[in-house]
Amino acid sequence: MRRALRQGVLLDVLVLAASVAVAAPPTVLKTAHDLAVAHAAWPQGRSWLDANKTKAGQLVIPVLNRCLPKSPEDELTAFSIYLRLSQKGKILEVVTDLDAALGRCMTNEAREVRLPEAPREDFWIQVNLAAGL
Repeated sequence: MRRALRQGVLLDVLVLAASVAVAAPPTVLKTAHDLAVAHAAWPQGRSWLDANKTKAGQLVIPVLNRCLPKSPEDELTAFSIYLRLSQKGKILEVVTDLDAALGRCMTNEAREVRLPEAPREDFWIQVNLAAGL
């Protein structure tokens, strides 16, 4: 009886561990992407993007250039970055679909970049860029 009870408890623990592994939280990139899509679909977000997305792209290009190694034979690569903005327009976080190190560098380099006031705190936007990598 004790052995059957122990096996039942062990089986319950294994099932619980497997369900936790399957229900892992989404990655930072997926979260950033999903929030950027949701904020772009929101009327105030769409309005902000229509007025400011081009400016946001122009302002992050120098930040990107400071974070990328310079090599003349690099191939041009298209990629997306996701910016988390404060309501005052400060870039709080940059997430890229290339690698986390580039996002960390861009987050540090973008500390002084200011965009127009966002419609809410933690407003996420997607900016598509191309660079030699």
